[in-house]
Amino acid sequence: MRRKGMERAKMKPVARQKSVLCACVSSGVLALMMAAAPAHAQDPAGVFDEHAQDEDSDDVIVVTGTNIRGVEAVGSETISLGREQILQSGRANAADVVRTLPQVRDLGEFREGGTQGGNNNQQGNAINLRGLGQAATLILVDGRRIVNTGASQTFFEANAIPMAALERIEVVADGASAVYGSDAVAGVVNFVIRKDYEGAEVTMRATNNSGGWEYTPGITAGTSWEAGGLGQGNILVSYEYSHREAYRRYQNPYLRQDRSPFGGFDARLNGTDATAGYNGNIVVPTVDPDGPFGPAQPPQNQQIPAAGANIYYGIPSGTNENLSAGDLLFNNPSLLDSALFNDYTGEMERHQVAIFLNQSIGDRIEFFAQGSYNNRSTVSQTSQGVIANVQLKPVLYDPQTNTPTGTPNPYYIDGLTNGPLSVQYNMLQSVGTNNWTGENESYNITAGLKAELPFGWDGEVYYTYGRDEACNYCQLGTNINLAALQYQIDIGAINPLNNVDRLGGEVISRFTGDNIQRSGNGLDDFVIKINGPLFALPAGDVRAAVGGEHNQVYNYNINGANRPYTNEFVLDTDETSSRGKRTIKSAFAELYIPIIGDAMNVPLVQSLTVSAAVRYDHYSDVGSTTNPKFSATWKISDALSLRGSWGTSFRAPNLPDVNPTAISSGGAFPFFYTGADPRFPQGPISVGYVTGANPDIKPESATNWQIGFDFEPLDRLRLSATYYNIAYEDRIAGPDVFGAFFNPTTYPDYLGYAQFIFPINNPATCVNGDLSTYDPVLGGYLGRTLLYVNGLNDPCSIDVLLDGRNTNLAATRQDGIDAQIDYFHPTPWGGLSFNLAANAVLSNEQQVVEGEPFIDRTGFYSSPIKWRGRGSVGVNYGRFNATLFGNYTGAYTNDQAVNAQNQAIAPVEIDPYVTLDLSLGYRGDGFGSGSGFVKSYRAGINIQNLTDRDPPLVFTTGGVFNPTYSNPFGRTFTFTLSAGF
Repeated sequence: MRRKGMERAKMKPVARQKSVLCACVSSGVLALMMAAAPAHAQDPAGVFDEHAQDEDSDDVIVVTGTNIRGVEAVGSETISLGREQILQSGRANAADVVRTLPQVRDLGEFREGGTQGGNNNQQGNAINLRGLGQAATLILVDGRRIVNTGASQTFFEANAIPMAALERIEVVADGASAVYGSDAVAGVVNFVIRKDYEGAEVTMRATNNSGGWEYTPGITAGTSWEAGGLGQGNILVSYEYSHREAYRRYQNPYLRQDRSPFGGFDARLNGTDATAGYNGNIVVPTVDPDGPFGPAQPPQNQQIPAAGANIYYGIPSGTNENLSAGDLLFNNPSLLDSALFNDYTGEMERHQVAIFLNQSIGDRIEFFAQGSYNNRSTVSQTSQGVIANVQLKPVLYDPQTNTPTGTPNPYYIDGLTNGPLSVQYNMLQSVGTNNWTGENESYNITAGLKAELPFGWDGEVYYTYGRDEACNYCQLGTNINLAALQYQIDIGAINPLNNVDRLGGEVISRFTGDNIQRSGNGLDDFVIKINGPLFALPAGDVRAAVGGEHNQVYNYNINGANRPYTNEFVLDTDETSSRGKRTIKSAFAELYIPIIGDAMNVPLVQSLTVSAAVRYDHYSDVGSTTNPKFSATWKISDALSLRGSWGTSFRAPNLPDVNPTAISSGGAFPFFYTGADPRFPQGPISVGYVTGANPDIKPESATNWQIGFDFEPLDRLRLSATYYNIAYEDRIAGPDVFGAFFNPTTYPDYLGYAQFIFPINNPATCVNGDLSTYDPVLGGYLGRTLLYVNGLNDPCSIDVLLDGRNTNLAATRQDGIDAQIDYFHPTPWGGLSFNLAANAVLSNEQQVVEGEPFIDRTGFYSSPIKWRGRGSVGVNYGRFNATLFGNYTGAYTNDQAVNAQNQAIAPVEIDPYVTLDLSLGYRGDGFGSGSGFVKSYRAGINIQNLTDRDPPLVFTTGGVFNPTYSNPFGRTFTFTLSAGF
């Protein structure tokens, strides 16, 4: 059925392309052209059209960015990475392939690597177009939505399907909510899977791209058939298995705590925070009540500047009972580098499957089904909690009541301070390292029908069932319960000064247990749409598409840990209590209008095409939104065309953003207030805070517009450029109320955050537990769902409340230019190619709070840098091809710079960073005469950072390099071998 439709829509262009291809290039040139021109939908010579059809299929493909079949997307540039480009990139996964594009600014935490924490404990991968945040980039598979993953913040997993199943990757770096709905503020990444393949293909890929070696064998197999009276059918199945070794931080000097070899800060010790060695330390703070910015550094501690206002005493080796102050090692702390025990990337195993099934039912109906399955487990080793700051109190506590008994503690050391001693206790020799596991199992199944309707129209209806379950952060039996550990020390069961005798298993079990953060996400998406011609104009058919969508999603979080001093497991949330649901009902329409055609002989207008799209979305919890988009392409001649678009986009808050039963917390702490706000008394106060979800959040909104051109002054030479402008408002974020309140020199005007800081005046009749007796502001907050409130157990003592919950806070105005040059030169023996793609961010203005001024944040440490580019020079000689890539990261300002004492200094300019990659490949049609068992084969090697260039030194409190724009691994290799049968 679809083959007839293809003939109707595409027969003439395909025939022209095949004739040119046969006349101009040998069998190997096509691969080189695709590898060397990564940023365009077509190759420089216009020899083939990747949007028209799959490599092995006659099926018409839905173009990314439109619901109308048989037409090119109007106005917006589509970046297409073909299968050969994907393979020659040398990247280990699809997410890293997309990150080679200059339009991607990999800011944020949603990528593998680094320590656990934040919102990406399972170490998933997301794409961040334009640096506007991973939530502003929509990820699709074959133009269809997939289920979210994640717990406290959900996201689209960019490695949703195996590399072996990828036909191409398409990226539209323009707002696309008028077509796809929520999340497409910065653009869309569409992973297109292979459809038709006869035979079997076995691949093996080995790479050390992420530090540890990763091995990925895979197999793809497909066949087609003629099913009697039904018609043609085919199936393709692809499976990959990946195993990655753990990469310990200490293997790489850039990942260690001790950065002094680079001239940086030795982070093994900082104030009262130190990575204690096996013997442990005692740290005694000094108090200077006259110091508004912290106590002064004692003169006797000048040789350890990083200790600040704290005096360190190393603990000698031994059982250390009845020690005196004179036995301690003054100013000689025991330290080690935590990189010895912490993984940068944990050991990972992943199973991935992709399936596509197609069956004609007569001449006009086609059934299709496709599915993807992803099962990933990452085990990371860490010393978190095993090296802990504990207190050694002067008296023992009663094991039954957990209250002081008055009996002197035999391990306590007199003469150092009045009150408890702060001990840095290293339990590695007794407990061993801590392991945390990130697990994710996700699958998406889509089934539907396509039909040829009367009057040249097509219809499509499908249903997607997606489910995701993850253990985002699971410590099973290895979590250190600090409250229970402190209790065991308080009752005298553990001597934290004893660094010789190891703790017994029974004692260890009293303070170790589980800590889990599990999540579940669901997607039930039903879509129906039709498209076809409305009427004819002199320039061609006016075509339209209309449709509707009914989408139901859910999210739940399961959180629990061994928290009380009795070490009992406490479940904070479960699947039922934390479940959030949402129903989205949508209607959409598109119109494609060819206004002027070539046959009309209009001067300076070979063709003029406009399109309009509009989409209405109604959310069951956050309201409704309507988003239009208007686009136009003006082709002046065969050599020059202009294009442009304007539209609005939006992002609905993720379910955990608005669901306090899934993620919310509160606490309190004492603080000595010296600020300028007259609402608060000077001196000691009690500060309360709340963070997490906010049910009053509304969707984010954006306005996007672009203008650009494509120019082909010579045969097979293409130049293009696009100017884009994005105004992104109501961005969801948590206000930095802590930074504002703690900064007495600028508060209360600090970035407008004063509106989130409230004075609390509880009446004298306040009774803890009785909301009606609280200050009304405090009562309003504590009357809501609030998890993890162990720090707010004395509300009547609160003097000030900080509201750090997510809210519609920020705005961003960004504009920039995408530019591209492609050239291909055929030769009798093959061909030469050249490609250069660049993105320049002209401005990236940010407004932290509504009403505050916009500040240009282009080119700073945690903001989009101005320039990013990638270019290539390639050569093809028969069956051999070679491509040299250049990667350019522009200069920027490190506004988080610190000196060797970890003190903030003036911003430092960071020089541009340039690396080279080399890709070598050879392909053959088989062994011998080509009639043997092996029909084709391919071998390749990719070398990233060919010259082994070190990352630029960028000194911050977090390290000596910027992981967003460089990596510490130096020269890395990827080897690929595949064979077709």
